[in-house]
Amino acid sequence: MLFSRSLRTSLASAALSCAALLAGCADPQGRYDDFQTRDTAIRENQASGDGGSDGNGGNGGGGAGDCLPEAGAPDGDFFFSLSAYLSPRAPIVFLSKLTTEARDGGLSFSLSFQPLESADRKTPTGEPVDVGPYEVSADGQFTAELPTIVVPGNANPISGNELEATITLTGALCAPADFVCGEVTGTATRPIALDLEGSTFAMERITDPSSYPAPVINCDRDPARPLP
Repeated sequence: MLFSRSLRTSLASAALSCAALLAGCADPQGRYDDFQTRDTAIRENQASGDGGSDGNGGNGGGGAGDCLPEAGAPDGDFFFSLSAYLSPRAPIVFLSKLTTEARDGGLSFSLSFQPLESADRKTPTGEPVDVGPYEVSADGQFTAELPTIVVPGNANPISGNELEATITLTGALCAPADFVCGEVTGTATRPIALDLEGSTFAMERITDPSSYPAPVINCDRDPARPLP
């Protein structure tokens, strides 16, 4: 066919990656020790209040008031970027399909995730995963607890190692829902356990199936690193 916060955001795909990297690093233990040192420093910096600006635009996906779209109106294909906080400019990207339906006077949505190869960000790889439905509040806010997802190694832009993670997406779905973004929490469980708090996601509507949008990594629409 799925991580100041700018500082947190800039330092965790390395997490997914140096996590994932361990199998591919020339000195795995040394790289991991270095990652732990940097991770600790970043989190201590955040706790002290020197974190800088919010990598999600200050609202985790934002949306105030009654912003719900009509059921079915926002449905379609999206380009989905999941950015781990240690290296957000190298996101894992997916082709994702959004489906909405009316529920108890409100709205719910489901998503499909098809990993794309990191080499070109357009070639499908691995098996697609369907998740949902998840409820959306009257002001558009949602919390989507995803099941465990396995990402093939060739969809991992940093190490090329297979990743396994269980994550939660927190954001907002507001009309016209052409762009949806927010925060990612959870853990990577393979190849090592890793806390993904501080990671981000962004999904943008695909208007031309022959040309996907340039990936952005958060609610500020910061761009992903260009392909070589």
